[in-house]
Amino acid sequence: MKIDDGTEQRVRDTLHWVVRRDLGKFDAALRSFPDQAAQEAALTLLVAVSGFVLIDLHGAKPTPQQVDVLAEEIGRMEGWASITAGEAALFMNAVVEGSPLTRRLTPENVVVLAFVVAGSLLSARPMPQGEWWFNYLDKVEAAIEAAG
Repeated sequence: MKIDDGTEQRVRDTLHWVVRRDLGKFDAALRSFPDQAAQEAALTLLVAVSGFVLIDLHGAKPTPQQVDVLAEEIGRMEGWASITAGEAALFMNAVVEGSPLTRRLTPENVVVLAFVVAGSLLSARPMPQGEWWFNYLDKVEAAIEAAG
């Protein structure tokens, strides 16, 4: 997958406000996407990032039970965005299974869920001293591009 520079920057800017848990600035960043095509490109990248991180965290494709544990944590940590554990689990299971995101989630919620879940997964992962979530995102994006 080739990551478009414009999409990458808008996604990173928006993820920044997710990690900071700033709802107002997160909403403003979401509105910065110029059209539906830009949102769809961001969603494609976020799904790839979430899938990579889920596999990386578990060393393999996570089981539904492992997803449920993460979903509970995300539901607790990301209450500021009104994300429930159930929604997070639906999103992550769809990502892991490769099934359509809108099968059980509304199109309006998918973009918000994608950002919040990806941001939570990136920022909650233990990091080596002196590294931050965006350093990990650099590695994830490089791996995604290398995989084609």
